[in-house]
Amino acid sequence: MYRTSLATKLKLFSRFVRKFSFVCVSENQENLIVDVGKGKEVFPLVWLRDNCRCPSCFHKSSTSRIINWVDFNVSPKATSVQTTSDGNIVLQWNDKHISTFSLDWLKKRSFKEDAQQLYLHDNYRPTKVPWSCETFESIKKTYEYEDLLKSDEVLYNWLFDYARYGIVFINNVPDEKHAAAKLCKRIGVIKSTHYEEEFKIKHIPGTSNVAYLSDALQLHTDLPYYDYVPGVTILHCLIQTDGEGGDNLLVDGLYVAEKLRQENQEAFDLLSSVDVNWQDIGSEHGEKYHTILRCPVIKLDIHGNVDKIRQSGPQRDSHFTVNLKKVKPWYEAMKVFQKSITSESIKLKLRPGEILAIDNVRLIHGRSSYSDSANKKRLIIGIHLDWDDLFSRMRALKRKIDA
Repeated sequence: MYRTSLATKLKLFSRFVRKFSFVCVSENQENLIVDVGKGKEVFPLVWLRDNCRCPSCFHKSSTSRIINWVDFNVSPKATSVQTTSDGNIVLQWNDKHISTFSLDWLKKRSFKEDAQQLYLHDNYRPTKVPWSCETFESIKKTYEYEDLLKSDEVLYNWLFDYARYGIVFINNVPDEKHAAAKLCKRIGVIKSTHYEEEFKIKHIPGTSNVAYLSDALQLHTDLPYYDYVPGVTILHCLIQTDGEGGDNLLVDGLYVAEKLRQENQEAFDLLSSVDVNWQDIGSEHGEKYHTILRCPVIKLDIHGNVDKIRQSGPQRDSHFTVNLKKVKPWYEAMKVFQKSITSESIKLKLRPGEILAIDNVRLIHGRSSYSDSANKKRLIIGIHLDWDDLFSRMRALKRKIDA
């Protein structure tokens, strides 16, 4: 029979002592305090009970909480706290339930602000980097199509740069109409709208979409009338006009919005609080549609950060359902914003075999007018996806690469 030697027991005890100086319940009976030698970690008891890892509370294979919240007690009491030599903390609750937590698991979920910020930085979403027309060349990133298909690490870097700057380029894309879709399916699920999954941007006389004309296309974001607006726009150039025009106009709406906040707070407040009626009416492939959404030009999150930009003159409805006193001030604020996005826009012309990927809830884009020739009729294949899928892919790739 195998017996643990005294030396091994002392080694295990020494390791245990290094892990814990002490563990106790706070005086108010609401927190667990763990001293790990480098300071105290505090964990609310209600959070610990909610996150019990036992099979009756947590489904391991689906990583899902299955605790019965109908009977959940938001003021649980721990009747005993014990520690084990392998670094676990065992809590017995006043309902006799027992929960076991490893110290490593707890430390990864620290409630200290610096630890939480580090977790969000590494796992939530990359920090966005605003850019101006003057700094665009310094942030411009270009990748090779085949590298993105073959290398997980290259794909991760491309997604990371895309999330940070809102724009990336891809070279040497095959002259095939489904080449962009092949790459997109490696990233996530193509989003279907009333313009199809793979929509052709070309001159179509009599169209109900101004993007399908060869006239100049005003600076805009795609589909501002969608509540769940696609965040990702992929544009694959198959055929480019051989004459003048057909240039892409691009501006970082995040940079412009933050610049407006600094220089004209009143205008910023109006554009981030007054709801605009965005609409699209028409038919595509025999199906009629009429979409409406009320949302400000600049949408803020609960922390006051710029979350989304919506801008499209053609899709701004004539119905402006706001207080009469806000109408003129809003137009004045919008004029300031329009001047800024125009002055900050950069111009470039996509080449056949090139993909332009833009953040559709950040980048405002347009196009100069062009004329097709008998031999060259401009054709761009467009695809939309959701940022949720791209962020998910990033995290999965990071876990795979780190392993």
